[in-house]
Amino acid sequence: MQATTAPPATATHDYSAAMRAWHWVNAALVSGQLLTILFQKVIVNAKGAVPEFQEAITKGGGTLTQQQGRAVAHVISERIWTWHVWMGVALAAFWLFWTVMQALDPAGRRFGARLMAAARRYKLAAPTARPDARHALLAKLTYAAFYLFITLMVVTGLGLIWADDNAFLGSIEHTMKEIHNVTMYLIIGYIVLHVVGVVWSEITKDHGLISRMVGGTASRETPHDY
Repeated sequence: MQATTAPPATATHDYSAAMRAWHWVNAALVSGQLLTILFQKVIVNAKGAVPEFQEAITKGGGTLTQQQGRAVAHVISERIWTWHVWMGVALAAFWLFWTVMQALDPAGRRFGARLMAAARRYKLAAPTARPDARHALLAKLTYAAFYLFITLMVVTGLGLIWADDNAFLGSIEHTMKEIHNVTMYLIIGYIVLHVVGVVWSEITKDHGLISRMVGGTASRETPHDY
């Protein structure tokens, strides 16, 4: 009896316009949110900038009390966090966009089905094909982890927005902050691994991967990797 073998683990394909929009807009929004954290905690550091405000005003011939300096720092901090919140709301909208895309896709093309298919390919792969099958499965698993991180980020972020207006959300505000902060570091780690993986694939086996993600189009028969 002939042994069952798995189909090829990977195939070069283009990416749909919807997928590319989701990818790059999310990349921009996540990067923007991380930049607001960088400005808030490192570059601007509004709370620690009060002495610098006072020194600058003094050099100009004016005076600035500690209380006034804190008020200025608070304005700067609030402005940065406003940007952070609105980018978070936009990120939530695109998370919903991806969820709707998944719901509207045929069952066999949904991410969960393709993840299970990758697992089956790895299980059935011949020894010579196992490395490629393992790579395909690990890629799908990292995508799944990223979607989980984004979901946690969106849910906790929206919860924090309304924590002051809802008693239940207010009671778990600290927990949501902790989850939100930890998720941020997980997303940073994912971004680093993703960039390294894409560059490695580009220069080894999957030449043109970046070009296809920037300007590629997908046919109706081509599976969408989202």
